[in-house]
Amino acid sequence: MNDENKKLKPGLYIISLPIGNSKDITIRAIDYLQSVDEIYCEDTRVTNKILSIYKIKKSLKNYHDHNGQKVRPQIIRKIKDGKAIALVSDAGTPLISDPGYKLVSDLKARELYVTAAPGVSSPITALTLSGLPTNNFYFLGFLPNKDQSRKNLIEGIKNLKTTIIIFESANKINKTLQDLIDILGNREIAICREMTKKFEEIITGKIIDIAQKIVPKKLKGEIVIVLYGDNKKDQEINLDEIINSFEGEYGPSELAKIISDQTGFSKSIIYNKIIKLKEDD
Repeated sequence: MNDENKKLKPGLYIISLPIGNSKDITIRAIDYLQSVDEIYCEDTRVTNKILSIYKIKKSLKNYHDHNGQKVRPQIIRKIKDGKAIALVSDAGTPLISDPGYKLVSDLKARELYVTAAPGVSSPITALTLSGLPTNNFYFLGFLPNKDQSRKNLIEGIKNLKTTIIIFESANKINKTLQDLIDILGNREIAICREMTKKFEEIITGKIIDIAQKIVPKKLKGEIVIVLYGDNKKDQEINLDEIINSFEGEYGPSELAKIISDQTGFSKSIIYNKIIKLKEDD
């Protein structure tokens, strides 16, 4: 590892930290943390915990959503004055669902040095553990708190063919799962929590089945949801088979409700499919 007094090139050093297991940190990340002049972080208490494990003592300052506009000019000035500044998040890779990109953009506009010590990232870790397609994916981040805004955003990803990654808090997971069922249908999903920790849990299956298993009061912290992309062809084939299996036992409206309750597909979509199948006959 580097000597703690080694002088780094003035600039911003974006450093990934562990998402749970303190051993998931790179040698270069430790080198940079030892050698920078200051470290900017979301929560000094959280960052101090990981620094103490590696016996690193550095000046810590806050950089987050609420003070970013005020702090960015200070960081830029320090770098111009010859300082090496580290940027870390509470866990994982900075700039993933945090305000760091604005700082990088400002530094790039001034042609100041920016580099990274890459490492663990919870979206990528969840994706690799999900068992869902990994060749293409879309990272959505946190959903809006307001009901209608959240539903509008989910509606906007309805036709995406790629695997979708979402951040959610434990206390809102059931509400989010219900919105996903109502808008997207009963897709394959993975719920990833406590990743890299002792009690790591990856729950996979259909949304309805998983929603029935999850008890919010038993979950803590942030959860990563990995969601199968849109596949209308598969849904149509499945709906055809399900509808035909009832062989005229119920009227269209009643049957649509029964199948909607069982599958999570939209009642109106099922109803229209029932009518179309009758017309085709």
